[in-house]
Amino acid sequence: MPVRCLMLYRSNRERYHEIMSMESRLEERRGTEIWDIHEKFVVKPLMESGIFAEKFDELEVTGELIQRICGLLDANTFEIRGNVDSRGSQMGNLARGLYPKTTLMVHSCMPNTLLSVDGYSNVRVFATAPVKMGEILNISYTRSLFGTYDRQTHLRKGKYFVCTCRRCKDPTELGTHLSSIRCLECDDGLCSFYTTDPRWECNKCHKLLKREYVNEVLCAARDDIMACPPEIRDLERVIAKHSKVLNPYHSLVIEAKQTLLGELKSICMSTDAMAVPKPVLRRKFELCEEILPILRTLEPGLSRLVGIATYEYHAALVDLSRRNFDTTEIRSHELLDNLIKAEGELKQAINMLLFEHSSTPEGQLVKRAMRELKELRAEIAVVRAMIEDENLESQSSRNQRNSNSSNNNYRIKFGKRR
Repeated sequence: MPVRCLMLYRSNRERYHEIMSMESRLEERRGTEIWDIHEKFVVKPLMESGIFAEKFDELEVTGELIQRICGLLDANTFEIRGNVDSRGSQMGNLARGLYPKTTLMVHSCMPNTLLSVDGYSNVRVFATAPVKMGEILNISYTRSLFGTYDRQTHLRKGKYFVCTCRRCKDPTELGTHLSSIRCLECDDGLCSFYTTDPRWECNKCHKLLKREYVNEVLCAARDDIMACPPEIRDLERVIAKHSKVLNPYHSLVIEAKQTLLGELKSICMSTDAMAVPKPVLRRKFELCEEILPILRTLEPGLSRLVGIATYEYHAALVDLSRRNFDTTEIRSHELLDNLIKAEGELKQAINMLLFEHSSTPEGQLVKRAMRELKELRAEIAVVRAMIEDENLESQSSRNQRNSNSSNNNYRIKFGKRR
């Protein structure tokens, strides 16, 4: 990629200067580990190859220039999915995208814009909420469910700056406690890190934790969760263990819960709906219910992650409600309430993802969600008719038989759907 940037000096001088005007953080990088890595694997091989022995139309290519290009690529690109293939299918490879106009936006862990890259690498920028005149547009170079320490580490090592956004300044991360750990003194206290006067302090009893203890606990939890096999029993074990030491909503625990959610989803998708064990359906619903409010807090407004999570929440609610109705744990009016709630969640998910291009996985999910919305509305109409039959059951024995028949017809028609 650095060679491609250099070739622009010959083929598109204006674009070359546009790239070179970007921030490279050259001096901050000098002498660091990433500088040495680029020196060994990029600068030295290119310089020794002899391809730059002659000047590029008066451009002298030096190791310093190549390091500068590596720096601006590291500081300004972001990960995107690969292009679509000749048949229009999404390719699985990842790539780095460099878009000059997006580099003009600053970073925030709570961005007010969202970038959408289609399968042809075209980028569009959307405001996640109404933007006031003069308000700075910002994007995020970090993942929402990372805790403050992990986000700051990523930004320092990769982008060479320290974020001071509203979320980073709040020790509780807007009340989500993604970085807080349990207090050793009181039962329900959570200790958060305060950067102004560096300390880990409990929000209940105000006791302080030693930083050595916190580092030891976090390192042990990170190693344990990263080494955990993607098996349901093992994931449940590490979740239970570290929920007690950290807290149920700590970013490391949430990471394990996301992995578990993926395993449960795979079971639901690969098995006939009526054959999926009920504990699997219930646990999937519980995890969706736990993770979605956190995402909505951290990514208010338009959000790709919230859209996907909302879709999964709606699916879990529908599946569990159907099964509970089938086993007579809920009555038809409760089923109706749940389906209506799921309809509202599904509409929200569609609204969140409508901006996604049809060539992306999210664009394909929107198409699927629209079909499911139509089917869900038909199902709601059937349940309403079933309730009307039930309301007439006290009038005659014939109406009673009609009510039973309606229940059976519903189970036959909708019981096998995922």
